[in-house]
Amino acid sequence: KMASLLSPEGATAAANLAKFVGADIDGLFIARTGYTGEDGYEVIVHESSAVDLWNRLLAAGIKPAGLGARDTLRLEAGMPLYGQDMDETVSPLEAGLAWTVSLDTDRSFIGRAALENQKAQGVPRQTIGLVMDDKGVLRHGQRLLSAAGAGEILSGTFSPTLGLAIAMGRVPAGEAGAVRVDIRGREVPLRVVRMPFVRDGKAQPEVLV
Repeated sequence: KMASLLSPEGATAAANLAKFVGADIDGLFIARTGYTGEDGYEVIVHESSAVDLWNRLLAAGIKPAGLGARDTLRLEAGMPLYGQDMDETVSPLEAGLAWTVSLDTDRSFIGRAALENQKAQGVPRQTIGLVMDDKGVLRHGQRLLSAAGAGEILSGTFSPTLGLAIAMGRVPAGEAGAVRVDIRGREVPLRVVRMPFVRDGKAQPEVLV
């Protein structure tokens, strides 16, 4: 069967979904997951029920948001996007996703030996969070210059929560030092910060100065 995914997100998501407890909806599956960094759910239903549920969610007070808003939120939350921030050539250790892989047990899985080898030898690249205090917007593909070597912007946007341009970048492993971005031939300084940039709607420590 074909399925549709609706994702109520934000502080009122639980209260709004509670209105549907006991509702008779074909093939309903609710996961306590999301991709914005905010409180949220992913609701999977049969495609024949999707439009009706959409309309009922709107009537319950949930406001629609597009992929642009979701992409801004997921970047503020430091969540990588497959195909842009990572792909099959980037390991979880390079992507900043080491927390998703457990190497502390004897459980076997495809790729374990490669990850153990990379962990022992050290990753060749690292993913870093970046903030630009100058005016402008950081964009995918812009060249980064660091003490460890050249890299590139993976995802970049203007953060409405912070009022600043933010980005996820990848540079060679090692001390990044003073990082700059090449914007039309001009080297603009960036600050390296720990991700996420935003948590619970508020800037993380050191993101704002």
